[in-house]
Amino acid sequence: MTANPGQKAAPAAPAGGTPATPSRQGSGNDGPPAPVPVVLPSAGAALPVPGQPASPEGDGAAAPVELSGPAGLDEPVDGPGQKAAEWGWRGRANRLTGGTLTLTASREELVHRAARRRLLRSFSRTMSVVVANPKGGAAKTPTALIAAATLGFHRGGYTLAWDNNETRGTLGMRAETSTHQQTVVDLLHQIDEFLATTGSVGQLAAYLRPQSARFDVLASDDAAGSMEIIDDEAFRKLWTALCRFYRLIVIDTGNNVRAANWQSATAVADCLVVPTTVQRDVADSGLWMLDHLIRTGRADLAKNAVAVVSCADPKPDTALLDDIVERYRQVVRDVAVIPYDQLVRSGGRIEYDQLALPTRRAWLMACSSIIDSLGIRDQD
Repeated sequence: MTANPGQKAAPAAPAGGTPATPSRQGSGNDGPPAPVPVVLPSAGAALPVPGQPASPEGDGAAAPVELSGPAGLDEPVDGPGQKAAEWGWRGRANRLTGGTLTLTASREELVHRAARRRLLRSFSRTMSVVVANPKGGAAKTPTALIAAATLGFHRGGYTLAWDNNETRGTLGMRAETSTHQQTVVDLLHQIDEFLATTGSVGQLAAYLRPQSARFDVLASDDAAGSMEIIDDEAFRKLWTALCRFYRLIVIDTGNNVRAANWQSATAVADCLVVPTTVQRDVADSGLWMLDHLIRTGRADLAKNAVAVVSCADPKPDTALLDDIVERYRQVVRDVAVIPYDQLVRSGGRIEYDQLALPTRRAWLMACSSIIDSLGIRDQD
């Protein structure tokens, strides 16, 4: 857990220590791995489908995944002398020749590098990302957890994943284990101490579950009834205190848009992330929520939102996937498609470095879009 650098107190080291190095996939040498590129076609291009035959640049891994929308496609992605390939056969050729041969990186690799740099953007204050879809089974919790992991891993900490489910949330169950069972309700009982200057980052750590990808988890209470005490006032106190110690807060939500803590979360949101699977009813629920926000005076939040479409099947319905992506494109700022991943689908604990490489690549692109949305909000 780390202190907010804006505080006068010296910041602590990032929570979780140094994360495990992502596994290599068939690089066959001591250089960088040959990751699968994430293909970003122009608007209107056909949507690549996870699970189809591999790209020749990907060393036999899964097919590319699209991130639609702006995503920096028209910006310069690298300066002179920094375009040497590291991915695929071009990267292997560059390494084998010891620099004698310099093959240029593919456009996909350069776009990925630019997205990774955009993740390092600084903000003028703590930024809040709210993950919401009223439908159960929309992959809200994996979305919140992996988004926080990706942001924490690449930004070096200062990131919190907070389970704000009004009932019994599962964020703590899907995160890495901890030596304690303290929850947000336990923290709420002591929140006045952290609203004052007497509460320290070390004391706050007693309520948090550090993760290896350099972020922390604040779990909901196992007893569903206990979460009912988190009304608007309680949420505001928690959020205000946590903003003292973090740069980014990713808030997982429940299914009731009328719950006080759901409304409080969307009220402080700087970026809304709308998760959905490739199921029509789940996608419709997210679109209904966006319409609800527009009708209740939060058109700005809907317009700047990022939709994340997770494939819960290795061979999703391509026509339905295309339809869902296009429908969300008409409402939100950007849409990301995440490929099928057995670790996520299993329902067990999610460790960032155990995710498949295509999943991590797709999530980096999705999080770069989230950072772009936060940047727009920070300029308001």
